[in-house]
Amino acid sequence: MRSPDRVESMRATGVRRRVASSALTWVLVLGVVRITVLLPENCPPVDSATIRAAVDEAVAWFDRNQAPDGTWLYRYDRGTDEVGPGYNTVRHAGVTMSLYQAARAGIPGALDIADRGTAYAVDNLVRHEGWAAFEPSSSRVTSGAAALLVAGLVERRTLTGDERHDELLADLSEFLVSLVEDDGAVLASWDREREAPDTGVYSPFFTGEVLWALALMDQEFPHGGWGAPARRIGHYLATERDDAEGYWPDVPDHWAAYGFAVLASSAGPDSDPLSDPEMEYLRRQAGFGGVQARYESQRVDTTPRWWLRGRRTLGAGLGTVGEQLGGLWVVSSADSRLSDLAPALADRSECVAGMLVDRQVDGDEAAGFGAPAAVRGAWFQFDVTQMDDQQHAMSALLLTLAMLDEGGGR
Repeated sequence: MRSPDRVESMRATGVRRRVASSALTWVLVLGVVRITVLLPENCPPVDSATIRAAVDEAVAWFDRNQAPDGTWLYRYDRGTDEVGPGYNTVRHAGVTMSLYQAARAGIPGALDIADRGTAYAVDNLVRHEGWAAFEPSSSRVTSGAAALLVAGLVERRTLTGDERHDELLADLSEFLVSLVEDDGAVLASWDREREAPDTGVYSPFFTGEVLWALALMDQEFPHGGWGAPARRIGHYLATERDDAEGYWPDVPDHWAAYGFAVLASSAGPDSDPLSDPEMEYLRRQAGFGGVQARYESQRVDTTPRWWLRGRRTLGAGLGTVGEQLGGLWVVSSADSRLSDLAPALADRSECVAGMLVDRQVDGDEAAGFGAPAAVRGAWFQFDVTQMDDQQHAMSALLLTLAMLDEGGGR
């Protein structure tokens, strides 16, 4: 028969073994989590000078790769030295807008390059019953192309004071309003063969673009009646859009961030502030952007890291994350209800800018390819770049540059 002391000693030994086993298990679990989940971030440091240099290179890419008619090289594969077929009207308008942003930031040459893009759009307008839209060939005339053209032309007007496009701005905006439904939903397109809107067809991108365009129009022309439809769209985005249009998970919407940034910055005695549901929506959007930036910063295109995080995203993909974060930072600066997020938004914006600067192809690397003019200053994934990679990356960098110049940042 075992003595009581021996029994107690055996129990204590068993407890110690279980504790040690549990501790070892947790060490292993935490080790696995550290290796697979809590990977280190890669956020190269940036400052205003390095960002401006990267934007200079992007603008130079658009200058070198613009055709006489004002269009740009759409898609290029540096591995095969082949230009891809096709073109995209919405992205043409987006590039033009981004170049006007660069011009407002004082980047040399950007204004002239953007104006050549605008000339192409003006040569390819669709007009119907008092409105205008931009579409060179397709029967599907999109709200997105018109909205981004409006945004770019407002940027141009603000920069230059030139009123030459005021009538066109009003006509384009009338087209946009014609596609805004009573609840604030925005139809994606109008069919020029049927001469009617494409009822029930929506886009995850165009709604935010139209919000931004009309908010800018209301800011630039406060008596034009553009504010009411913009506010309807904002309410719809914040409270209904993702459920009503069947998006799951919710759309991380950088265009909506641009639009709400204008609404928040314009709020004053004569306009209503953003609603509580809109602020809640923007907080959720900030969460999406923060997670995306952190995840992308953990991506390294070498083994074994890419097994865990995959290959690095497109330049356009990373750029849109930066645009979303930058737009939300503007909101956080304009509305105290979001000010607690300002430091985190600034940190994530700088992280994205650092990754973009680091991933842009420089002149030495470009010299090793068949068409250095199409490679230098661009962002590639799987040896392919599209003009919207340069567009979104450049716009994200410009937002971070403005933030740094205003005293934001880490």
